[in-house]
Amino acid sequence: MRKETILAIFAGISIGLIFAFGSWRLIKNIKRDVPILTSRPTPVLKTNLFVSLDKLTNFDVIIDEEYTLTGLTNPNSNVLVITEEKDFLSKAKEDGSFEITVTFPSGLSEVKINNTKINLVFSSEFPEKGATSYVGTVTDITAETIQIKDPQGEIKQASTEKDTKYINILKKNVEVKSTDLAIGDYIVAMGFINGNKVLKTKRILITSPMEENKFEAKKIVIETISKTKINDIILPKKWIGPNVKDLEIGQEIIVTGKAENDIFSLRSIFAPTL
Repeated sequence: MRKETILAIFAGISIGLIFAFGSWRLIKNIKRDVPILTSRPTPVLKTNLFVSLDKLTNFDVIIDEEYTLTGLTNPNSNVLVITEEKDFLSKAKEDGSFEITVTFPSGLSEVKINNTKINLVFSSEFPEKGATSYVGTVTDITAETIQIKDPQGEIKQASTEKDTKYINILKKNVEVKSTDLAIGDYIVAMGFINGNKVLKTKRILITSPMEENKFEAKKIVIETISKTKINDIILPKKWIGPNVKDLEIGQEIIVTGKAENDIFSLRSIFAPTL
């Protein structure tokens, strides 16, 4: 092959590469200058409302038959309290503060406040306000001390005195002797914590581990309504809240109940105002 032919081929390849590189740079610059268009996501309805409670923490002891919960949440939002026995609805003010008067089941229970869960102990027999509790399984007993393993596996100490009362809830609230308490029992020890984190115990409930509160709430818009159903929810013979004749198509309501095997067992209906 002639030398001129080789040089011509080489020159052609070089010119092609230069042209291709120039085109790539031009396209890259054009792409850089063109604004990228993105679609805005559809706003999602906020359901996870934060709740901050005043002067109330896990395993606190409540002694009032009616207790007023206070705290902060999203401004003008609904505040729904669900216990194992009843449901309560209120509305927060413009600054997010709220107060709602509720009643709690006897003993230890899980309470839902919107999407916040808190474990509380209700005892109308406890003599003083401001108490708390240690909850768990008894792992050791001495003359004046009970060692408790709580649900998180932490070991806690509770001291007892001669006037400490022992109540066996498993036997329909029967008062028993201190000697009836045994290792392996599940208890709720109520009292006041000292500087060494030892609970000075006034009252002990011998009970069973707390069950999860399976009641839940749903916000729905009424699409169909009859004497027996709202949408796909079958109405029981009795429920707490307005009668179906006071509800209408297109209305937004809150229902509470238990969902089991894809069946929602209704307990309460609320028709909150806007």
